[in-house]
Amino acid sequence: MIEKVSVAPCPTYEYQQVLAGLRKVMEPLGGMGAFVSRGDRVLLKPNLLAAKVPDRGVTTHPSVVKAVAQLVQQEGGVPVIGDSPAVGDLHRVAAKAGIKEVADELGSGLVEFEEVVQIRTGEGYTFRKFELAKAALEADVVINLPKVKTHVMMLFTLGVKNIFGCIPGMRKAQWHLKAGVDHLYFAGMLVELCQIVKPTLTIVDGIVAMEGDGPSNGDPYHLGLILAGTNPFALDFVICEILGVPPEELPTIQAARQRGFAGTNPTQIEVIGNMLQGVKASGFRLPSRFDLEWNLPRFVKRPLKDIFIPKPKVNAALCKGCGVCAEVCPPRAISVSGKKVKIDYSRCIRCYCCQEVCPEGAVQLREGWVGRFIS
Repeated sequence: MIEKVSVAPCPTYEYQQVLAGLRKVMEPLGGMGAFVSRGDRVLLKPNLLAAKVPDRGVTTHPSVVKAVAQLVQQEGGVPVIGDSPAVGDLHRVAAKAGIKEVADELGSGLVEFEEVVQIRTGEGYTFRKFELAKAALEADVVINLPKVKTHVMMLFTLGVKNIFGCIPGMRKAQWHLKAGVDHLYFAGMLVELCQIVKPTLTIVDGIVAMEGDGPSNGDPYHLGLILAGTNPFALDFVICEILGVPPEELPTIQAARQRGFAGTNPTQIEVIGNMLQGVKASGFRLPSRFDLEWNLPRFVKRPLKDIFIPKPKVNAALCKGCGVCAEVCPPRAISVSGKKVKIDYSRCIRCYCCQEVCPEGAVQLREGWVGRFIS
């Protein structure tokens, strides 16, 4: 089966341009009517990582969410917006990100992922059970709305990684603890989770991407694209090619290939719309990290983490001692005393959750000495 990925230009977040770009990218897929029927409850799952204004490029832009919600309503669907932010409650994060205003304007509800359902997986899955947001499983249609961003742990956060938000609250931290520094283990969990949630449609906000040390402290990069498709693996594959990164370097693509999931090889993908040669990014900066991704056993990787894997360091000049980093740290490796942050590196698992959520951008990554030598 050939997986279709539709790509369309969209130069700005001006609403009419976004709406036109969205219609164009959806047309080869049959339009929104191919996915939404009258009366359907449609969950829109944007990236609402943290309470940041839209211009920071941390969250899915409200113009994209609004345009998708409007097309859903035109087909008679009932859109609701839901996510489980890394820090803060959904309403506060959505208000800062401009999403609550969209929900209020269109009469769409904001759904907090509080109720949990335990799902047991079947044959062929490595992970036997997941605890997922009930809202994601009970929706008639799930529209995944990721943003193109770098990610210091997983290289990028795109269509597949965005589904991690369907795991509520601190249950995410439990998965980080299980994975530790093994990014391929974590990627395996993400791809199996994506297969379970199985979003009906994924529409990617690639108008302004994030480069550098994302997912929250990188820099805006104008990419000028909207992408759409039914297979998030295929979308992630195409985005890697656009950004000049071999798709096999993305841990989720590696993990999906190991499991034989569709959409992870170029022979399985058809790009519709702009040909890739015409939309290649130039000078896009990847995260400043040096991963240990060899096929080594865990007991070998762990002692070598200080040598190879970047560690989070606190820039005292930027830190205000708010303690958010300590709140989200899965192994409780961070403590705050007298507004001074201390990291216990013997407990640190290099998940970089602290770097993701720091509101001041004070948590920065310092490469291991081998990485610094190679650089």
